Amino acid sequence: MILQLLRKYTQLSDEDLVKKYQSSNDAYYAALLFDRYNELTVSLAMSYLKNEADAEDATMECFELIVNDLRKTEVENFGGWYYSVVRNYLLKVKRRRQKLVQEDNIETRLEVDDESWQQLFDSSEEVLTEYLNELLETLKDDQRICIQRFYLDGKSYKEIEQLENIPEKKVKSHIQNGKRKLKIELDKRNVKSINEIS
Repeated sequence: MILQLLRKYTQLSDEDLVKKYQSSNDAYYAALLFDRYNELTVSLAMSYLKNEADAEDATMECFELIVNDLRKTEVENFGGWYYSVVRNYLLKVKRRRQKLVQEDNIETRLEVDDESWQQLFDSSEEVLTEYLNELLETLKDDQRICIQRFYLDGKSYKEIEQLENIPEKKVKSHIQNGKRKLKIELDKRNVKSINEIS
């Protein structure tokens, strides 16, 4: 009897199984669909993530995603819809992993003598630039302007004094206090690989 039922349902088209799942909310029908596309999912996950354990995790996450999305989505061509959903999800996972790696790189690069600050501000990595801009917004205006002029524009204390009409001693003070404030902000965000700023 069970084998007959299995044969009956496995012979249904993708679209028929979608209808049965949506009308009954029984995950069994979604599992049958997922089983048909499991090999494709694993193959896609491996090609995007290049790691067997991550690919296995992502494959299971894709099943959960499909089960949830399929409840509320009108699907005419299941194969095309499935491929699109899985591909988009894997791209998101890949980007998230890349961002974490880049943020780890930020932490290892925050050895804060003047040379390291300069390397940090010279970076062209998009995620790093975004991170720095967010940090700079936490500073007072004079601190932010002086740090940007010094590290981003490569201006000397004297040039900043002339450009911004801020006494040279104040320029140096704004830069030192700004760096100190950035360190506090980084500590708040649990970026611990930064040394004491002199």
